[in-house]
This record gives sequence, C-alpha cells and structure tokens, in this order.
Amino acid sequence: MTDVMKQLQAADPARRANLESVDAATFAALREEITVTGTQLYVAAAQTANGRTPSATPPTTRRMRLGRRGAIAAGLAGVLAGGGVAYAAIQAYFGADTEGVTCMTAWKDSALEGLHVDASGPWLTGDAIADCTTMLAEAGLPPVEDPVVFEHDGTVYVAPADQAPHWIDPIASAAGPAVDAATIELRSSLADRIDGGNGTCRSVDEAAAWAQSELDRLGLADWTVNAVGTPSADHPCSSLSAEEVGTVVIAPSIEPDALYHSPDVDPVVDDLRRDIAGECLPVEQARSVVDEALASLEHHWPTTTVVDESAQCARADLAVGGSLQVTVYGPTSVG
Repeated sequence: MTDVMKQLQAADPARRANLESVDAATFAALREEITVTGTQLYVAAAQTANGRTPSATPPTTRRMRLGRRGAIAAGLAGVLAGGGVAYAAIQAYFGADTEGVTCMTAWKDSALEGLHVDASGPWLTGDAIADCTTMLAEAGLPPVEDPVVFEHDGTVYVAPADQAPHWIDPIASAAGPAVDAATIELRSSLADRIDGGNGTCRSVDEAAAWAQSELDRLGLADWTVNAVGTPSADHPCSSLSAEEVGTVVIAPSIEPDALYHSPDVDPVVDDLRRDIAGECLPVEQARSVVDEALASLEHHWPTTTVVDESAQCARADLAVGGSLQVTVYGPTSVG
C-alpha cells in the first residue's frame, strides 16, 4: 500500500459521506474515468522516467488498462485533494464484493493491511483453500498447514489455524462473500475481453439482452439487469459489471478495444479470439492454446480450467484487473 493510500485510509472520508446518494450511474462513470485517468498517470510517469515531457493530450494508444486496484490507486494518487464522496464511492465499489483471497503460511497481523502476504490474488474457483494452494505453488511455497478460512473487511484469508487472530469467525472454504461458482463465472464473463462483456461494442440495449442471456445460462434467476445513463455519440457502446451481488449494471461506454487497449495484452486477445472463440475445441486443448498465448507475458494470475460437459465447445474468459486472468470452460470432448 502506498503512502498516499495509507493517508486516505487513515482519513477515511467514507465515514463522512452519504453513500446512499451515490447511484449506479455514478459508479459506472467513476469506473471508466478512473480507468482512463490511471492510464494517463501511468504513461506520464513512464515518460518522465525516460526523460520525456508528458503530452497534455494522450492518444488512444495510451488507454492501457491498469486493472481495478491499480487504476484506482493511480487515479486516487492524482486526485488526492478531491477526497470526499468520490473516495467514499470508490471504497464502496471495492467493498461491494470480495475480489479475492489472501494466503498466509505463517500469520502476520500486517496481512490485514495487505502487507507482507505470502500470496494473494483474485478468486480462481471460489474455494479459498484450493485457490491459495494454487497461488502459493506459483510463488514456490507449500500449502497452508491446518488451514482456517475467515473474512475480514471484505477480504477472505487462509492461515494456519493455530496462528490466526483469536477474534476470527471461521467460515467454510467455499463460503466467502459472493464467491459461488455461478457468480464467479458471471463476473468473469462480463469482464471477458475475448467475446464476453468487454469483447465487442454492444449498445446498452444489446448488452442488457446479452447479460440476461448470461443470467439465464448460469441459473441466476434472482439477479436483475439495471441499465443506467444515456448513450451518446461519444459513448455508443456499453460497460457491464456485477459489483453488487444480484445486479448487473450496464452503462454507456466507449469502444472496449480502445478503453482496455494494451500493447502487451492485445495480441493475446487476438490469438484467443481466433484460436478458441473461432474454433470448437475440447477444454484441455483450449487450455493449451491459452498457456501458449500467455507464455510471453511477464506475469498473469494462474489460469483455471473448469470442465463443463453441458457446453458444445470450450470458451475462455480473459479479464484484466491488476494482471491478466484467464478461465477456460468446456467439455472434455467435442464432435
């Protein structure tokens, strides 16, 4: 956590703001503005480090996706003086769901502040112990011995049972907030850059129909689709999110391939659109395609394979958020 973010956390302006007055349209607009602002700050910093003067008007190619946490941290660092309701809205945006799991082979209280953790990342399957085992292995560490799972301040932790804080209320490994398999897949699909929610330019009406079809496919009958904002010539497309459990929010946006443009990620998106979305593969073959496409990247979250025998062909959901995460769903055989 940066010094700036620590200052914001200590000030905690969320306590003084009326979050009920911040509607879904505001959250959607804030998300897009932070994505772009974070991108501009990132590139400006890179230009300065290289001895160049940052340009005042960034071209489209500068809309590099930093990820939800990265972009918001960068955006907040640039608008620290703004504080107030904007920061409170961002805090609620984070707090509306659990983004992932933190894994500790030996407990340290600093982990509650996101410091000195052994491994952490987004949900892979929704099973905290299984996901921690995968993430720790990626970090070259063994699984947590005699693990206990607990939730604190919107984050799920896995730690040795005999070292965890005395005040915890243990939960089942797959019982963290909003991490059931269908919800994970929905969020993955909405964020997908290949052919999902961020895969093409859909109007708000088209996105609403597509989102409802995803809810139907995943059996999320209690969920609703809420379209907010007014489309315009500058925002003819849509963005989709499910930060609050039970609601898919759709708002006007720019072309996804422009908003989420990244020189490193775009070739991967193109490869997977061609070799998975454009073909009909069994799940393991599709996983091999993904592994090959990701091989050139310096970092990405562990790829997850989920067997879905109800599917005719494999599909891959590629989400960008702090890093790259791909989940492959599909049958063991096709044809």
